[in-house]
Amino acid sequence: MFGLGTKKELTDEEAMARFRNGDARGFDLLLQRHSAGLLRFIMRMIKATKPQAEDLLQEVFLKIIENRKKYDSNQRFTSWLYSLARNHCIDYIRVEKYRQHNSLDSSSFSNKSDGPVILDIIRSKDKNQEERAIDEETHTLLNQGIEDLKKELREVFLLREIEGLSLKEIGDITVVPLSTVKSRLRYAYRDLRHYFIKVGYFEEVQRAKEV
Repeated sequence: MFGLGTKKELTDEEAMARFRNGDARGFDLLLQRHSAGLLRFIMRMIKATKPQAEDLLQEVFLKIIENRKKYDSNQRFTSWLYSLARNHCIDYIRVEKYRQHNSLDSSSFSNKSDGPVILDIIRSKDKNQEERAIDEETHTLLNQGIEDLKKELREVFLLREIEGLSLKEIGDITVVPLSTVKSRLRYAYRDLRHYFIKVGYFEEVQRAKEV
C-alpha cells in the first residue's frame, strides 16, 4: 500500500517511477514536496508576483505529467524538475520580452572573500538584538540584490543558496560545465556584495552595533 509511512520513505525517483507506471499518488507526493521551493525559484527567476508564478508552477507540473514517460529513472528527479522549470521560465521571459541579453564577459573575479561575506548575511542565525532589528531590511535588500543579478548569475545563486542543490545538479540543469557554475556563483557573490556596499548596508550594521 502507498500509506503515509511508505510516503515518507520513498525517494523522489521512486515516487516518479510509481507515477510513471500509473499511480497518481506518486505525483501527489512530488507535488507536496517540491511546490514551495519551485514557486520561490520561479518567482525570483521571472521577477513575478506570486499569482503569476503560481500559474507557471501549475504549467511546470503539467509538463511533468505530459513528459512522465520521458523521465530517465537514472537521473535525479530534482535535476529534471528544475530543468523543466528553468526552461519554462526562459520561454516565459522570451515571450514577455523580459529576457536579459547581457554578456558574462567581464574582468576576472578578484575578491574570493565575497562569497563568505554574503553567505554570512543569508545564513547567520547568531544575531544580537540590534542585528535582529534590521533582519527585515536585510532580507528586503537581499531580494532586491538578487533581482538585480544577471539572469545567468541569478539562477545559479537561487539553485545553490536558496534551493540547496549541488553544483553538479546545477550544471546539469543549466547545461554548463562545473567550472562555469562555480564562476557564475562567484560573480553572484561579488555582485551581491557590491550591491550591499552601494546601499550602505555594512555601515548601517556597524552603527547598530555601536548604539
